[in-house]
Amino acid sequence: MIFDIPERRFFIMKRLSIRWLIGYDENNKPIYRRQTISVDDFFDLADAQAFVNILDKYSNYTCESAQLITTESVGDTL
Repeated sequence: MIFDIPERRFFIMKRLSIRWLIGYDENNKPIYRRQTISVDDFFDLADAQAFVNILDKYSNYTCESAQLITTESVGDTL
């Protein structure tokens, strides 16, 4: 028995999410801001680390954490 399965397209999207320490409030509690940057699908952890190191080096703020987020779309029909 042969099944005809329609072609499905899968999309992978990646984002680099960086949490910046931008200062402290009047109670000396840290103030953070998050920045999200869309990156190429071939962007890997080594690329992310190198990119964050460069941004951290030239920024006025301190990178507190970074995450490489991968989202996969399975298409419109399931």
